[in-house]
Amino acid sequence: MKIGEFIKSRKVRMDAPQYVDDNPNMAGDDDWKRTATHWKCIIRRGNKQMTVYFSQGSAHTKESTLTDILDCIASDAAGIDNASGFEDWCSEYGYDTDSRKAERTYNVCVKQAEALKRMFGEDFKTLLYDTERM
Repeated sequence: MKIGEFIKSRKVRMDAPQYVDDNPNMAGDDDWKRTATHWKCIIRRGNKQMTVYFSQGSAHTKESTLTDILDCIASDAAGIDNASGFEDWCSEYGYDTDSRKAERTYNVCVKQAEALKRMFGEDFKTLLYDTERM
């Protein structure tokens, strides 16, 4: 099934994204961070919810959708689910294991993966591996 069908069949919804000045999960003060657009998003399913920060580069002119955001965090969660730990994850994504920025990014991905597991339960693996994402 496609991600849009997954969202509809699992009754996932998102509050209107709230524009914020910064993404607290992004390390560093590079040009991309300064020129990106940052959003605080609350994703809901039944009585469960998770809050994520989502950033888009300046080339994106439209507000991201639930499909865009869920696709992105599901991809990150699959990376965490497939890794046997921080070092393995760094190796897979080309990060230096001695980097604080890499460690911070990894920890954010772990927390978001855990939030997805809580929200989707048995459907977590379906989202990660049996759903055609964008």
